[in-house]
Amino acid sequence: MKRFVNGDEIELVDTGAEIIQGHDRLYVKTADGTFTAAIARIKGELVISYRGNQYRIQQKQSRPRSTVAQDSGELRAHMPGQIVDVRASVGESVTRGTTILVLEAMKTQQPFVAPFDGVVAEIRVAKGDQVTDGAILAVVSPVEVKHE
Repeated sequence: MKRFVNGDEIELVDTGAEIIQGHDRLYVKTADGTFTAAIARIKGELVISYRGNQYRIQQKQSRPRSTVAQDSGELRAHMPGQIVDVRASVGESVTRGTTILVLEAMKTQQPFVAPFDGVVAEIRVAKGDQVTDGAILAVVSPVEVKHE
């Protein structure tokens, strides 16, 4: 199960620890002994104090795919990662579904495609760049239809 711990997404795994609910705390029995953990819910996240450390735990929330790309043509990173391929250049005409660039995150490659027929207006990254969640990677401008 994936969770955000102190802002970083991690995969929580079963360590074999036994957790027992006490009146005002948790008791964690491990191979190394039994330890206590205090827990509080603050603004939708759990804050756990365990063995001298504090951890903020949030459920991984699925983000609805934004319509921003469909409306504005902005291609934004959905998570941090590295650009492994840039397949289009500024000024190039593209059709809907044409791969503009490829982001690798968590050992998975994710292609970013043109949301509509248009022209690549901006490419803000290069192969090898590290990007953050939400960064604008490229912008596609729609093709203007001329009426006669």
